[in-house]
Amino acid sequence: MPEHIVQELCDAAARMAREIRYDNAGTIEFLYDLDRHEWFFIEMNPRIQVEHTVTEVITGLDLARAQILIAQGYSLHGPEVGMPPQGEVPRNGYAIQCRVTTEDPENKFMPD
Repeated sequence: MPEHIVQELCDAAARMAREIRYDNAGTIEFLYDLDRHEWFFIEMNPRIQVEHTVTEVITGLDLARAQILIAQGYSLHGPEVGMPPQGEVPRNGYAIQCRVTTEDPENKFMPD
């Protein structure tokens, strides 16, 4: 994905979180149309998600630890939590997460 699109998505997510004064772990999801080169907001999940490990791998930030400390009253950017401002969050490489399910789609998605 072009770097300017990645930056637009990061900026949009940070702006949304600021507008609603959200100060904990959460996920803001977007879709990107490769043909039209447009992105669209999907949803915000105001909780840490199973995919948080992908973010942790490429940023080096411990999101689960940060969420617990924030819930205890520590500041997002304070020394205890240590989260950098959005513009300073490191991104190193790429990470992929896969899910393996054991459901049979031909049998009403019953476990198999």
